[in-house]
Amino acid sequence: MSRRKNPAAPLSWTGIVLAFALNLMLVTLGLFFAQSSGIPNQAATPIALGGALVAGIIAGLYVGKRSAMHTFLGGMLSAIALMVFVLPGKWSFALLAGSLCALGGILVEYRSRRH
Repeated sequence: MSRRKNPAAPLSWTGIVLAFALNLMLVTLGLFFAQSSGIPNQAATPIALGGALVAGIIAGLYVGKRSAMHTFLGGMLSAIALMVFVLPGKWSFALLAGSLCALGGILVEYRSRRH
């Protein structure tokens, strides 16, 4: 059996919870801002999804190592909360927001591995 020379860093619950909370907060605030300022629904979607990407980037920078896994778990868990509490019945939008949160962490990890 071959063993890895550098074992993977353990997952941090604080990183997962941060990704969960930031994604939930920024997507909700983006939707609230767009609805309260009278922006049409077509423009509200990119604002909210941009918040999900920013949430993944911030959480990825906080965690550092294995940011992709932390933001994936936090983003997908927040997708469930978004689907149930914020966007009832809009499961595709909630999953897209969770996926974009994970993408933010993937981008941070990719950047850190290249440097």
